Amino acid sequence: MIRRSVGMVICALLLTLPLQAQEKITIALWGDSRENLDNACSNIASILLHDITDWDVQIHTGDFTHHGAEQDWDRTLRFPGVKELYVKDRFLLCTSNHDAEDDHSSYPNKKTTWDKYTRGVLPVNDADSTTHFFAWHRGNVYAVFCDAFFTDSTVMQHWLDRYLDRVKPSDWLIGVWHNPAYALTYKEAYLPTCQGWLESLERHGGDFVFNGHAHQYIRTKPLLPDGTVDDQRGMVTIINGTGGASWKDPAPKGPMIAYTPEERSFPCITFATFEGNTATIKTVDARPGMGLRVIDSWTWQR
Repeated sequence: MIRRSVGMVICALLLTLPLQAQEKITIALWGDSRENLDNACSNIASILLHDITDWDVQIHTGDFTHHGAEQDWDRTLRFPGVKELYVKDRFLLCTSNHDAEDDHSSYPNKKTTWDKYTRGVLPVNDADSTTHFFAWHRGNVYAVFCDAFFTDSTVMQHWLDRYLDRVKPSDWLIGVWHNPAYALTYKEAYLPTCQGWLESLERHGGDFVFNGHAHQYIRTKPLLPDGTVDDQRGMVTIINGTGGASWKDPAPKGPMIAYTPEERSFPCITFATFEGNTATIKTVDARPGMGLRVIDSWTWQR
């Protein structure tokens, strides 16, 4: 009788305790920092270091450097604030054309240089032990970084499918690579290269795709791999390549786009916050004197 009474008291106490809060995870998304035009990259770094600091990890959408040579990596890392942000467990970066492609004889061995400057900062994968492609996760948020510049497509796809088997349907799943899949901007579609990645993400309940390459900000409607809008099974693509490469005229509106600014592009940072079954997207204007105004805000409740 005494044991039963004690047990009942304990149960009653447990029922009065608040449920454990679900972990909140915030990603700061930006990219294409290679030229630091108008000090955009430095301004973004200052905001992330001093003004908005309640983020957990950055995702940089590529073109970290202008040519991918050692002098270019050193130049970007000398932009004010960047070296303080470019640290292990706080900075994630996908491969990209300016960082990876050997498109100029004056800048050879970009793969070797990438390996040198990303070693010890970016995660490594368990397929070839490089930083060319990898996965990151915290709590119920998973991000896979895909590569078509250094990695054979078969190797990339096999690793991706094998990794995604560990992601539960209830987890938030993000795909990250540089070139946008669809012809939403002045850049050509990358779909022939990334269609397999999109299909694998969709099969495993993918939610977002983060891209750069186009020096604009765009948030799409939920899209299936073929670009069809589907609010139930689609994935939202966020393109943010506004870190200071160059500025472009507004992207044309279309049925796939949920939001894009109606003005020439400018530096901005996207904060993606995940808490339980809720994802909140908030993109702020990173220009000096703009007061970090929110240009885009959207919440996805699953």
